[in-house]
Amino acid sequence: MSACRYGLCVFRHLRLSLMALAVTAAAACGGSAGPVDRGGAQPTSGGAYFTYTFEDKVFRIDARAGATPEDVSARLARFGAGTRDRWLVPSSNGATLVLSTDRLACPNVGECLAITPRDLSTLTAVLPGGEEVSVEGTPAVSDDGNTVVFPARGGPHSVDLWTTRRSGAGWAAAVLLTAASTAAYNNSPALAFDGARVLFDCGSTPYPEGGDTNACEVRTDGTGLRVLVRPTTLPNPRENFVQFPHDSLDGVLFQGSWAIGAERPETIWLLPAAGGAPRDLGRLLTNAVSPCGLRDGRIGVLWLSRPGNPMGKHELTLLGRDGTVERVLTPDVDVSDIGIGCGG
Repeated sequence: MSACRYGLCVFRHLRLSLMALAVTAAAACGGSAGPVDRGGAQPTSGGAYFTYTFEDKVFRIDARAGATPEDVSARLARFGAGTRDRWLVPSSNGATLVLSTDRLACPNVGECLAITPRDLSTLTAVLPGGEEVSVEGTPAVSDDGNTVVFPARGGPHSVDLWTTRRSGAGWAAAVLLTAASTAAYNNSPALAFDGARVLFDCGSTPYPEGGDTNACEVRTDGTGLRVLVRPTTLPNPRENFVQFPHDSLDGVLFQGSWAIGAERPETIWLLPAAGGAPRDLGRLLTNAVSPCGLRDGRIGVLWLSRPGNPMGKHELTLLGRDGTVERVLTPDVDVSDIGIGCGG
């Protein structure tokens, strides 16, 4: 996308542009992370962190200056050879992670849903009612590690959301969450901080970029399903979809393309918890996607338009609570745009 011009006045545009460039330069020049580390054990510090997928491998990185990516796939190799790990997502407190992996004995589906603690000391398949699960997108896990929400086929729609809970040494049979949905595809669930609600993509196509995708919400008992945000919520959308709703301290974060002045950038928006219309949290970012909110108020996004990133790589970037850039965590790394995770 071209550089953002807000269409306000020349002075304000220049001031905002200089602010963005100054903050970006400070973030990128800090040397917070180089090329993706492929070595192995570099455990996170115990604080907040982000997770992401890159070339069929999964990584995590502390939400701080000077952090180095940890190759989680390399650390999980002792549980099975495997060729593909993806959709690594932690609980909001960071204590437990879920992912899709082919490292375990899942002969019926090959790549299956799995769970691991923060220290990666174990890796076990999540088998609702003893059945293997092949997930269609990012899963989610509760803070106590006892509830997992995942998107899969087998329901009344093309893709539905399901939940399973620990039962003894195993997992209870999956329970359908999106029976009341009018969307064919219900995907990318993210548990709200209260653990009682699930935010997710709901639309008519398997990929939101195909159009007609909203941000929806349902309670973990399957009640209260509703649409939170539609592409038509604000006027003049550039794209006919919104995507990746995630909870934050101030409301629901999501990706959308609505007018900001004379431009319609694809960037990050906030649906305020206090009510009212969504606001342009990512107003200084001309192309940013896949938001994920930490409990301390900071936000992770994939930013494509940093000065010095001419190829438009999806760089994992740390934002402050107000949307200003604090740190580019993975400069020059093109993170897979399939959803990121955050916790701690």
